[in-house]
Amino acid sequence: MLKNPLKLDSELLKLVVNQAVFNQTLVSKIPEWQDAQYLIAPPKISLEQCSSQITAEYKASKVNGNIGLDMTGGLGVDSYFFSKKFKNFFHNEINLNLSKIVKYNFEKLGIENVKFGIIKAEQYDFSGPIDFIYLDPARRDNANRKMVGLKDCLPNLLDIKEKLLLNAEIVMVKYSPMLDIKDSLSLLRHVNEVIVLAEKNEVKELVFILKKDLESDPIINCINLGSGQSEFCFRYSEENELNIAFKDPQGFLYEPNATIMKAGGFKSVSTGFNINKIASNSHLYSSEVCILDFPGRVFEIEVICDFDKKNIKKLLETDKANVAVRNFPYSPDEIKKQLGLKDGGDKYIFFTENQKKKKMVLICNKIQNT
Repeated sequence: MLKNPLKLDSELLKLVVNQAVFNQTLVSKIPEWQDAQYLIAPPKISLEQCSSQITAEYKASKVNGNIGLDMTGGLGVDSYFFSKKFKNFFHNEINLNLSKIVKYNFEKLGIENVKFGIIKAEQYDFSGPIDFIYLDPARRDNANRKMVGLKDCLPNLLDIKEKLLLNAEIVMVKYSPMLDIKDSLSLLRHVNEVIVLAEKNEVKELVFILKKDLESDPIINCINLGSGQSEFCFRYSEENELNIAFKDPQGFLYEPNATIMKAGGFKSVSTGFNINKIASNSHLYSSEVCILDFPGRVFEIEVICDFDKKNIKKLLETDKANVAVRNFPYSPDEIKKQLGLKDGGDKYIFFTENQKKKKMVLICNKIQNT
């Protein structure tokens, strides 16, 4: 008996739509694949969770060697770029259909040094030492809900960490940007470097690089890809020991990019760029001389005034402005409503407090984007 033709048409339509979305997404997310012929689209969730080309290339720049392994291969974007840095590479993915799709796509992409496996990470049997292992643990439970904690991800790195470090020189693991960095360091203990990885000021990944030796004070590397900004590095030991002075804003205002905010390098960025923090909880900085290579947004302060609605409206001379609050009792929407402002325009207004809890309004012109 023939199957219901309407059901077949519906299933076929889903495949066609999924393939079209995949082809379109490649243009922005994995441009190196966009001109390849006849690539097969993976399930939607695999495309959503995979690394972008720019983040995969950065991670691949950190390693090289003879043998590498992606233990949770997924769509294979990371494996593809890692494979360029190793003589032999292995893509391991427990979903058989996805593994077959990746193998087929790699053939179309001309990748010849990658072999494929479908073994659970917990059961992986190493035939000998290798140079590098990469993991991107699944961050969803059986109900497809997003999970954040180390112990909630599969595989649980804490259960297999010793085994991996016994067999590999370097272990790199990608986690959600929602993860608490300091808590994770206390659990993992072997972390040599943490990479807070953003694209155009949106943190996309937390990457932990583990090595055999115990490390209590890893380097924290803040990377804002696609921004033109240089990386910013610090250590929590240095951050904790720094004593900085607080000073009311001067000629130029600085707002750290999202990677520094996530990592918590608030005192380190102050001393590193010789700029003054306005208040302990504001995370805004200023200086008399403009520092254009600051890793974040840079503004020239036009006016500093008290929080007086009539005076602010008079000084603005426009009903459009970009409003931001830092350590202030009102939200941006509340302030815009009070001042009758619309989003947009050339003016940037920061509502904040100084170290003495005095409310301050900074009307600025933007010099640099993230």
